[in-house]
Amino acid sequence: MSSLSTRFWGRWGYERIPIHSDRQPTRAKCSQSRQWGVVAVVFSVAALLWLTTANLRRRPYSPLDNYQNLNSLSVTIDGPVEHSPASRRAIVSSLYSDGFAIAVAVAGYSARSANVSARLLLPYLEDRVSEKALCIVRAVGWKPYPVPLILPPHGGEGIHPRFREQYTKLNIWNLDQHDVDSAVYIDADTLVRRNFDELFDSPFNFAAVPDVYDAGDPRGFSLTFNAGVLAFRPSSKVYEDMRRKIEIAEYPLKQAEQAFLNLYFGGTCVRLPYIYNANLAIKSRSPILWQRLTDEMRVVHYTTLKPFIHDGRASDAILTSTDIEEAMEQGARRQGGFFEEEVVWWKTAYRRMMSEYGDAIRECRV
Repeated sequence: MSSLSTRFWGRWGYERIPIHSDRQPTRAKCSQSRQWGVVAVVFSVAALLWLTTANLRRRPYSPLDNYQNLNSLSVTIDGPVEHSPASRRAIVSSLYSDGFAIAVAVAGYSARSANVSARLLLPYLEDRVSEKALCIVRAVGWKPYPVPLILPPHGGEGIHPRFREQYTKLNIWNLDQHDVDSAVYIDADTLVRRNFDELFDSPFNFAAVPDVYDAGDPRGFSLTFNAGVLAFRPSSKVYEDMRRKIEIAEYPLKQAEQAFLNLYFGGTCVRLPYIYNANLAIKSRSPILWQRLTDEMRVVHYTTLKPFIHDGRASDAILTSTDIEEAMEQGARRQGGFFEEEVVWWKTAYRRMMSEYGDAIRECRV
């Protein structure tokens, strides 16, 4: 009997048919053994077929297979595309705790270093971010403004704990109230390596990069998008519509606003190339593809490794220079130095930022 069939029958309490005996078996016993062996094989094959078809019947959730037509927003903007001036463009991120102040500062500094022609606007949670943290991000050019916390739907049931504040991201669609026509959102754990001004003049209302999962995740490359980098046209009407739909839409709640946005924009999202959201998971799955993209990467997304977090433990306090140096050294050594080059990219931006703005940032800590 095969090891696979043995595992199957063992699971249901069947014992293996003995294959060794002190006495020579009779012809009748040999025939009976063969019959039982055939029966066992037949049942094993039938069971495997049943399990396989059952798995096929239980298809994983997909926002397009489960499409609910939540919005009527057109794919392209109405009328011809006009070049928007820098004053009406925005790079926007988010700050929900002091622990990410340095990371947000580096992200903004890297965008400035890449000469992206747009304002730096930073929504933050007023009761969770200190004046010291706001001082740090202002030092490199961010203009912070307070936004209300958007609680997860259904009382937060089923949501991953570290995503509880993430629905607050939806506030960025209100940027039209800040005289913004076109915007690009970047997560705090991103680094801008090259200019992406072309995104501001895109004719599309919403664009994002397909998601990629870590090497140990069978989902691999996906048609769903990652919400760490978003190119969009702000609209208070869209914001109000999303707020109404959060409670009635049906989608997996664990991944919070990313799952909701994939359902809301799933059928109208323009999928951007990976260079606009170079998720480190790409390198884990395909180092060859990562190498192909490296020279054109606009934004690197430190998903599986954050060079500013030591031992993988996020802090709610402003990170010290010692914390960050230790985190960068540790990150460069992880997985035998697999992400050493990418850590160096972030380290270079951080040290250049401190060279230019270090005095102002240190004064903020006092």
